[in-house]
Amino acid sequence: MEQRIIIAGSGGQGILFLGKLITCAAMHDNKEVTWFPSYGAEMRGGTASCTVIVSDEMIGSPVVKNADLLIVMNDASCKKFSGRLVRGGTMIYDSSMMVAPQPMNDIISIPVPASEIASALKNKGSANMALIGSFAALSHLVNRESLLSALAEMTPARRKNFLEINKKILMKGYDLVKDS
Repeated sequence: MEQRIIIAGSGGQGILFLGKLITCAAMHDNKEVTWFPSYGAEMRGGTASCTVIVSDEMIGSPVVKNADLLIVMNDASCKKFSGRLVRGGTMIYDSSMMVAPQPMNDIISIPVPASEIASALKNKGSANMALIGSFAALSHLVNRESLLSALAEMTPARRKNFLEINKKILMKGYDLVKDS
């Protein structure tokens, strides 16, 4: 099993953090992983993306040309990266902030009202947590406990006061799609 993931959005949306979170959770699950970030010079508001590979076997290269999964948080990133999904690939997107993507042959689009979920829980800047929860429920690449443990481990000291609310947002995203 090897799954290639692209995560994309704007700087400041926690795109790179999501990639590191998947990587850390996968390591907790004893899987092989790579994480490769890419971001514009302007950081906040500029483009940000990263790729992650999760595998049961050694990974030959960290380069992801075509992805099995795409997590996107804005329309520009959807336009830029949706063409890199393999046939039968899955796109998870923030339906609160994005126009529904044009239907693509053999691509499964999963709308997650991530920004609405985060706003309802009084932390609108954590929409990425709802998306990562949905990702975990749909992909089964990392188990929920590993993801929550990685979140606690990776949350910087200056943001520890948001840890419990971020866990709640993550679980809302998880529960939203777990039976899909």
